[in-house]
Amino acid sequence: MPEDLVVGVHKHFDYVRLRLRGCLSLRNVPRVREVTVKSLLDSGRVLIDLSPLRCTQPAFVTVFPTALANAGGWPSARLVLYGADGAMRSMLLATRIPDTVHLAADLGSARALFDRRPPHVRRHRDLPMHNAAAAAARQFVRESCEIWEVVPEIREIAELLSSELVSNAVEHAHSSSRLTVTGIGSALRVSVRDYSRTPIPRPRPIDIGAFRGRGLHLVAALSRSWGVHQHSDGKTVWINLQLDAQE
Repeated sequence: MPEDLVVGVHKHFDYVRLRLRGCLSLRNVPRVREVTVKSLLDSGRVLIDLSPLRCTQPAFVTVFPTALANAGGWPSARLVLYGADGAMRSMLLATRIPDTVHLAADLGSARALFDRRPPHVRRHRDLPMHNAAAAAARQFVRESCEIWEVVPEIREIAELLSSELVSNAVEHAHSSSRLTVTGIGSALRVSVRDYSRTPIPRPRPIDIGAFRGRGLHLVAALSRSWGVHQHSDGKTVWINLQLDAQE
């Protein structure tokens, strides 16, 4: 650990408490992520005391939701931050960290938040450029929806569309991919990030004699909304599904 940040690890009966003292920086963010993920995997419940922590760059505090997602996300991994001073709290709020990781004033209120679902829940899985990736995507989405108690009708659509997007990454982008599933209030978002500079996909006219080529038409027809984010080294295709559409 770089000398400008010290991590104290305190193991309790049913949770682990981490105390971060010093300045969060580009050099020590990987170490903070590593310790947080390990603690979450070991115990499932982690509190992080931010009272002695300083940070100069808002991007660095994204280490907390990243660690939670890497450990499997809520509810298998539960993370709560507490004790932030005014400057740190303002930074956390500005970067919307409390959307995915609970933020409490003190230790007592932090422990009470372990069992409360965050406003946004997120899980991700990295998938290889392989024909089996689509099946793995369906299984991962099915598991995520079951954990979050998504109704079967929406779960089945999410499985189908995730399979189509991952298949596109394998067959057209010739790329591995990262599948992310996010629950945001009454919406479920599924996104697939590839690492290819292939053109942004657009639905093509359907060839009624072809066995494939209907993927983006399904996406457009079955999702509430969808879109593409371009990156310097690839793109992310995302879809939103309305969780209460059946009501």
